Amino acid sequence: MITALVSKKGGVGKTTTAVSLAAALALAGRRTLLIDLDSQASASLSLGVPRHLLAPSTADVLLREMPAWRAVRATALPNLHLLTASADLHDVEEELTQMPDPAKRLQRALVDLTPDYEITLIDCPATMSLITTNALVAADSFMLPVVPQYLALEGVQNLLEGVRRMRHRYGTGARLAGIVLTMVDYRTRAGKENAARLRALYGDRVFAVEVRTNVRLAEAPERGLTIFEYDARSTGARAYQLLSQEFLWRTAADGQPEAQAGPGPRRAEAYRFPQSSASGPQH
Repeated sequence: MITALVSKKGGVGKTTTAVSLAAALALAGRRTLLIDLDSQASASLSLGVPRHLLAPSTADVLLREMPAWRAVRATALPNLHLLTASADLHDVEEELTQMPDPAKRLQRALVDLTPDYEITLIDCPATMSLITTNALVAADSFMLPVVPQYLALEGVQNLLEGVRRMRHRYGTGARLAGIVLTMVDYRTRAGKENAARLRALYGDRVFAVEVRTNVRLAEAPERGLTIFEYDARSTGARAYQLLSQEFLWRTAADGQPEAQAGPGPRRAEAYRFPQSSASGPQH
């Protein structure tokens, strides 16, 4: 199962979700590969890889015919491997367009690699670029991290429509695994209203689990640690542990169509944290 994490807007917790979800799945015993496709290499840095050691990276795989397995490295967590990004990805668009089938470069590169893993997560750049298209063509499903803010919510439908057009153009079968609410802050009226609005608009296509504003999630990357290594008791760690369970539930059914029905009401309610526990940033 290959899942791409996609957003057209930065600062929505996409990389935090990619890293934390990958770590939670690995800790649950799932052989997991995280692929960093963002030229900022935030996912790679968050897992403790120094910037001067990012190569070989996905740029070498996409542009220089390097076998993907040669660029994969282990992380501090058992069951979690990483294919890093690097600054070389910043100017990759023009080079890709000169190659045959430029949107399928990643798909072909992963053919011999991903069977070694139960789950592969791809952290995409915050644009609908040719790199993101490569991820979606290679993926079985995709996730949309969304902050419950007005402008972020307004962009969800445009993003879904853009993915639909891309799927039609390239014949990819990537399906929506779900929309995940991140950086949720119920202390503000806008936060409450926008979260409710998103759920009203998209129903069970929205993950039942929400990731609340949590200072530990912001601190962990600075130390090159996952949230589980940095503070396993934090609400951020608990949220991603629960999110990993719901992710597995949503993607487990063979031949499951696009995620339109998530867990039933009782199941969904069990995943949520009581709103009364969100009186402020939590540790």
